[in-house]
Amino acid sequence: MLYKDVGKASDLVQPGGFRRDHVISNLPNDGVSIPSHMQVSFLTSIGPNSLLQSAYGNFVADTLHLGEEYTEDEELIPLFGSPDKAKGVRSTGGASVLQTTFTIVKSFIGSGILFLPKGFQNGGMLFSIAGLCASAALSTFCMLRLVECSNVVMRSHSHHSISYGVVGEKAFGSIGRLAVNVSLVLSQLGFCCSYLIFVQQNIGQVLHYVFNVRSSVAAWTLIFLQVPLYTPLVWVRHLEYFAITNLFADVLILFGLLYMLTYTIETLESAPAGSSTWEYFNADNWAMFLGVAIYCFEGIGLVLPTYDSMDDKIKHKFPTILTSTVIFLVAFSSLFGGAVYAAFGQNTQSAVTLNLPNAGESTGTVIVLLTYSLALILTFPLMLYPVINILESNLFPHQRVKGFWRWKKNGFRFALVCLTAIIGYFGKDKLDNFVAIIGGFCSVPLTFIYPCIFHSRLAKSGHVVNGVVIVIGLLTMVFATHQAVSTWN
Repeated sequence: MLYKDVGKASDLVQPGGFRRDHVISNLPNDGVSIPSHMQVSFLTSIGPNSLLQSAYGNFVADTLHLGEEYTEDEELIPLFGSPDKAKGVRSTGGASVLQTTFTIVKSFIGSGILFLPKGFQNGGMLFSIAGLCASAALSTFCMLRLVECSNVVMRSHSHHSISYGVVGEKAFGSIGRLAVNVSLVLSQLGFCCSYLIFVQQNIGQVLHYVFNVRSSVAAWTLIFLQVPLYTPLVWVRHLEYFAITNLFADVLILFGLLYMLTYTIETLESAPAGSSTWEYFNADNWAMFLGVAIYCFEGIGLVLPTYDSMDDKIKHKFPTILTSTVIFLVAFSSLFGGAVYAAFGQNTQSAVTLNLPNAGESTGTVIVLLTYSLALILTFPLMLYPVINILESNLFPHQRVKGFWRWKKNGFRFALVCLTAIIGYFGKDKLDNFVAIIGGFCSVPLTFIYPCIFHSRLAKSGHVVNGVVIVIGLLTMVFATHQAVSTWN
């Protein structure tokens, strides 16, 4: 009875899944079979709950052992299903090609693309396009290296599901997992801080031009007013409640990007001949772009959960799906970043939304500023979720008495939101530098360095190529971080 409803590795996202998985992993080899899965319909596979599960559920549950804080009765409820349907839960088939593609796109498209035009200004047009392509190529290579590592671990250790942290642990023990978790915490905290700054700048523009509120007063006020807004959101323990809001946020992001791209093209068409101020290569700040490029393609934390959630019959297509999707994202990002930089040149702002017309004169600008801010507000709790669970798993051991234990964790989550607000306040005036530090110092190890180190240890092949990528990662980390810190003031 303990293992009758356990199916594919993606089923581990359900509370209690890891305990059931442990039982199955240690069954005697006496012919015990595990039931196969029923394939979900196409419409179900691309629904908001399904997409959110493949994008975040596996990542949180597999990597962070989410679900241990639920009561025994709650452990019968799927993380992405309603309680009243718990008794009728059936295992489902893996993700389709389309769902996997959507998940990869979701992993990469967020706030990073909004900082890309400023990155183009720092690097120069040609250097930035070349750097973006190189970053995407290396990121894809390292993601596939990580997938190879997971396959090696699954074959040699009889695992049903592999996370980034597990790969690190199998390669270098507890130090490997610790390194992954520390880098993950730093990068996710950085993303959350950039969200706060972005929302503050956008809402500040609306208040300043529409309601004549002084920007100096609105800056710190708007950052810390976000704390009571985010706090109840991060107290939510079931990701299913974010399914619809996450889909809504995606729609808002798409709307904002298309509006800004349309305005940029109109600006280019109406600009007088010879008025452009962009350059091919910026010799002064080129290293700043490296951090931004990494920031834009730092979706490696979701690669293994995405791969794991795929239907077994199409897993061999994952390299092709990943590569083709990344090529599309590079093309779109280059078009967006290059077009905005060409349109505004040296006047390109840290957040591209600030290059839109005056909010006091354009209703469209107000709508974009508010909708994109709302999208990031709705995404914030999902970005903080990995940080919360990594830290809570070490600070708050599981207890059977839930009341006070839960409120201690709620207090800790509130403190984390306050921490992001404090960091965001000190980083608000140098957003492009702040983003470069996140990408260079926090994300490079996760994206370039760890996958190649783990691959050399586990797969025992490709040492020369891995070594070259590791050196590139270390140099990028040093140059990008140094440039961002040295030009802060």
